[in-house]
Amino acid sequence: MGQGANPNERKSCHKLQAEYADLIKYQMNRQGISLRRLVDEGIIKSSHRSGLFERIADGSVSTAEFNRINERLGIDPVRAAIAVHCFVSPESYEDPCCETSAHLAIALALQLSEEMAACDGTFEPIREALCHGIAQRTSSAIARHHTALEARRHDPALFDRPFG
Repeated sequence: MGQGANPNERKSCHKLQAEYADLIKYQMNRQGISLRRLVDEGIIKSSHRSGLFERIADGSVSTAEFNRINERLGIDPVRAAIAVHCFVSPESYEDPCCETSAHLAIALALQLSEEMAACDGTFEPIREALCHGIAQRTSSAIARHHTALEARRHDPALFDRPFG
């Protein structure tokens, strides 16, 4: 499981961009995709091949090029943001905790929008401490679910039961 970053640490823009560059580099290595291949596929310009990661880190790569790279590599933007903002390394993008967090963030955003649309009055953001409490209860529920799944996987009686 991935290790979370210090929640009190606010990363600078340059630090976040450098971590995005590391994530892209990691995904390219993991998928066996070279800079040459990105050029050949028209994802990046040939002149941008040299120093691409430095350009991502300093913010000088265009949004269009950045988006093409992420799309080609199959990098989910919400999951990438969570990996970069909340976890310590580019490998955390592959961590099930990061993936689950991204799914939850998307589901929560969609569900909350629907719920609030049905409410009267002006929606006000809730306190950060309350968000932490909700997150703790939600993560505890996920951990209990995981524990129950693992118990079922290792239950010898399951082999005697028919499935279906």
